Amino acid sequence: MMSKKEKAKKAADLERLRLQFPGTYSDFVAGRIASVRSALKITGIRPERTRVQKLKNSWKKATPKERQEFVNWLTAEGETDLPPQTKPSPLPEAPIANGRYLLPQTIQRMEAIMTARGITPAEVMQDMGFGANDRSLLRAMARKTCLRLKVIEALKVWLQAQEAKSLTP
Repeated sequence: MMSKKEKAKKAADLERLRLQFPGTYSDFVAGRIASVRSALKITGIRPERTRVQKLKNSWKKATPKERQEFVNWLTAEGETDLPPQTKPSPLPEAPIANGRYLLPQTIQRMEAIMTARGITPAEVMQDMGFGANDRSLLRAMARKTCLRLKVIEALKVWLQAQEAKSLTP
């Protein structure tokens, strides 16, 4: 599914093709040229992507499991001199709070994990061993209120565990 930006770019490319290369445009409309990309390549508006560009695009779209399978295949084929440790290194110990207040990066990390898992701050509190009715994490995320140090320490452990889960295949 294309985003609005991609649709706008495609429409602009088609318009440019129509105005600057009417013969190629008519061939595209008639079906003699299979795709807009091919028509743009023929006219030189957009050169053909290199294999490296195609690989980078595919790598961005791959899941962590697919990436690990690919790296395993590469090392099995002997096609690369990757370091023996192909697993991602542990995440650095970044601070998650300034005193008793969560940092904006921490809130973003938490929201990404919660969205991916489909959970709420109350469920995060339960995962960390606190009561489900404890709304302190929700308030800290939404209103930037302070947290107990015990909650911050538990949150640090929880974040590391969740991010480690997402990195393993």
